[in-house]
Formats: sequence, C-alpha cells, structure tokens
Amino acid sequence: MTKDRIIEATIRNFAEHGYQGASMRKIAENAGIKPASIYHFFENKQKLFIEAMKVILNHHFSSMKETFEQYQRDSLYILFSELLNRITHHHTSNQEETKAYVLMVNSSIPDIKEEVRNHLETYDSWLVTQLMKIIVIRYPHLDTEEIKEIIDYFIFLGNGLFWGIIIYEEDDIQRNLKQATYLMKQYLIEKLGSDTVGG
Repeated sequence: MTKDRIIEATIRNFAEHGYQGASMRKIAENAGIKPASIYHFFENKQKLFIEAMKVILNHHFSSMKETFEQYQRDSLYILFSELLNRITHHHTSNQEETKAYVLMVNSSIPDIKEEVRNHLETYDSWLVTQLMKIIVIRYPHLDTEEIKEIIDYFIFLGNGLFWGIIIYEEDDIQRNLKQATYLMKQYLIEKLGSDTVGG
C-alpha cells in the first residue's frame, strides 16, 4: 500500500538524514512515487513525521503486548526477563526505527514530544495495569506501593536497556541484558522470596 511505503521511506530517511535532511523529495524517491503524491495522504511534513512516529511507537507496543501475552502465566521472574529480552531484541532488530525515534524526539517537529508523552502514558498505564493484576493475585500480602516499587524497578531497568542499545555495540548490549535480568532476579528474591524465580 502506498501510504505504508511512504511511512517506511520516512522512517528510513529520518534515520539516515535527520529532521532537516529528510525531505519530501527524498522520501518520495525512496517510496517510488512522485513528491506531490505524498500530499494525497499527508497534509504536510509535520503530519507525515508524526504519523511515522506513531507507527514506530505502536510497533514497539505490539511487540511488548505479544511477549506479555505469551509469558503472563509463567513465574514473575520469567515474565520480567522475557519483557527485558523483548525490549532489547525489538530495538536491535529494528535499528532504523530506533534511530529515527531518538532523532524525532530530539527534533524541532511541533507536537512530536506531546505525541510521544501521550503514547508513553498509554503504554505505561497498560503495562502497570497488567503487571498489577498478576502480582496482586500471586502476592496478595503486598500493598499497592510495594507492587508499584517492583514495577518501577522493572521500568527503570528497561529504560536503561533501551538507552544502552542507542550507545553500545552488540556485545555490550547483551552484557547489559544479562546484568539487567540478574538484577531483576535479585530484586524479586529480596522482595518476594526465591519462589519468584521458579517455573
């Protein structure tokens, strides 16, 4: 579909050239269409970039949901480990999207930061709600603040992994993942006992 090709070309061009360098001409050329054809789908460059950002964010969200659904019945440690693994795998497997995301967030595109904030609020709300449900059922003795602390610790490690992917090479990224998984395990054992690492 032409619209999808335009979005893909936008992400590719933004990752390579940044905000100033990703022109409508280059995007159209990459998508195999005439520049004027873009305006049949997008009112202007800003709208196109915001739509591209939404695609990147939704791709990540879908990836995390899929992992959550697959491992939600496993031990809490396995669930957290697989989510951390998916953060790493998703961003290393989609390097153009990841690079474009970082450049877009730091660009002067009007409304882009608000778009990202809104998405992150939706994503965080989904993640916290799903994890709260599981932890409440499995550990009814924990109060809400204790559960939030566990979830916050996971989010902290996940954010660290993401920014590590931006900065480091593959060997370091894998070492960071191993360390994050280990830290999550130790934290869960300390807070919940050794049964959290079981099957």
